Amino acid sequence: MSRYAFYPGCSLKTAAGYKESIEFVARRLGVELVELPDWNCCGATVAFSIHEVEALAMAARVMAIAESQGFDQLVTPCNACYSTLRKAKKIMEEEGLIQQISSLLQEEGKSYSGRVEIRHVVEVFARDVEGEELEAAISLPFQGLQVAPYYGCQLTRPWGDLDHPDNPTIMDGVLEAAGCGVVDFTAKTYCCGAAQMVANREACLPLVRAILTDARRKGAEAIATICPLCQFNLDSVQEELGESLPVVYFTQILGLAMGGSPREVGIGKVLTPADAVLQAAKGVR
Repeated sequence: MSRYAFYPGCSLKTAAGYKESIEFVARRLGVELVELPDWNCCGATVAFSIHEVEALAMAARVMAIAESQGFDQLVTPCNACYSTLRKAKKIMEEEGLIQQISSLLQEEGKSYSGRVEIRHVVEVFARDVEGEELEAAISLPFQGLQVAPYYGCQLTRPWGDLDHPDNPTIMDGVLEAAGCGVVDFTAKTYCCGAAQMVANREACLPLVRAILTDARRKGAEAIATICPLCQFNLDSVQEELGESLPVVYFTQILGLAMGGSPREVGIGKVLTPADAVLQAAKGVR
């Protein structure tokens, strides 16, 4: 069994079934995600604009906990957490701040060496699990449900080392293994507004409309995403925008294809009814 340190981030436990579906898929694939004890907020993107050193220390503390537990790989399911932790690690390395930040952490008996690697959960399920293992775990594949994979703007940017910055495909293979048809749509890496949806809602609504409209016009019956904030932004304003396109997590689709019940993967928690997804799942049961 592969073991990873797992950083859930502040939004996972209130996300619409993401936690349940991640845990279900991980069990089926023999992946052990060990939640960090006493973890803290990574600072998201806001903290860096207020006080960079303190923001770095918040992110470094998370990584220091992973190191203290003997892990060299830290997995998160949130695009913002993934981007923030990677950014903090890069800044500390390039500006020679590791020792300074580590000295701040020593006040509570922690230290950070820079050893830990930051991973996204989609990367683990798509690349660390052998294709044969993934296929063996799919017991009830969908029969062509058309899904638009929405990656968001933070997974592949600014580095471009995980996947192509503008045309990522890392989720595509996982959805295809689950029996879905993958809809290639232009807006797959458009910004959804992120946390600005709270402060600047009117400015963000056109962003969400563009994503939903593009996916629907390309023939999508559902959108699959990999980030709690992306899912919420795309899901929560559909009635206001006159849309009804289900937005679910890629792990919910995987979980259903692995024989999980809707309750086990938490798909009933999404706001826009996922009838198309559930009907497609029933069709193969």
